[in-house]
Amino acid sequence: MSTWINNGRTIGFSSEGSGIPILAFHGTTQAANAWAQVQQACSTSLQWITFEFPGSGESGMPDGPIDLDVVVADAVALMNHLGHQRFHVIGYSLGAVAALQCAANFSDSVITVTSLCGWSQTDARMKVTFDLWRRLIAIDRELFMRYALADGYTAAGLEAIEPMFDVVVGMAAAAVQPGSDAQLDLDIRIDIEHSLGRITAPCLVIGGIEDRWVDISKSRHIAATVTGATLLELPAGHLVIGELPVEIASAVSAHVA
Repeated sequence: MSTWINNGRTIGFSSEGSGIPILAFHGTTQAANAWAQVQQACSTSLQWITFEFPGSGESGMPDGPIDLDVVVADAVALMNHLGHQRFHVIGYSLGAVAALQCAANFSDSVITVTSLCGWSQTDARMKVTFDLWRRLIAIDRELFMRYALADGYTAAGLEAIEPMFDVVVGMAAAAVQPGSDAQLDLDIRIDIEHSLGRITAPCLVIGGIEDRWVDISKSRHIAATVTGATLLELPAGHLVIGELPVEIASAVSAHVA
């Protein structure tokens, strides 16, 4: 892990592999290692530069509400600092929102964009869900993670981890990042609907058919709104990044190629 300071903000990031640069954004409560399984499964030679949201990993804690446009600008400034003027961008969950906003705000820099379980507007059900997350994390991170795994995986996914469920809960709970509450506050406020029409980079939209948190209709809407976008629906819940990393890696490798 590395850090870089931009406009007084400490930004944590990881840089793995070599080849074509790809800027990656992780999801809410996560850190840079969220993309590890997908990275390992990618057949295309890529340099993964994973930007960490405020309050995650090595990034500093936010001193107020997180501004999505500031996050995106910091990420692009980081890529430029590392010598990358043009790059691919990918994001998962809240990170997918950031990736889409990045493609809209910095069209000259983004070669392709991939949205995994993303959305453009937070609806009423999502607001209630994200508020529940905040409350559960404040009470007990292991309690939150038991709910998250039960609701985030498919039945098949849960069967696979059932023999070691308590161990997985403990490990996952320990990985919940200190800035999660501020990230969930941002989740609740998301509205990038008007940005979708400004995306010109080739766009791959991946959604989980059994996603209970970000309904598949959100991915379908993005794909229908972004000109020329491609939609891939996978048989998974929101935690598809853990259930089907090989399938995601295959789709991303083809997209950036």
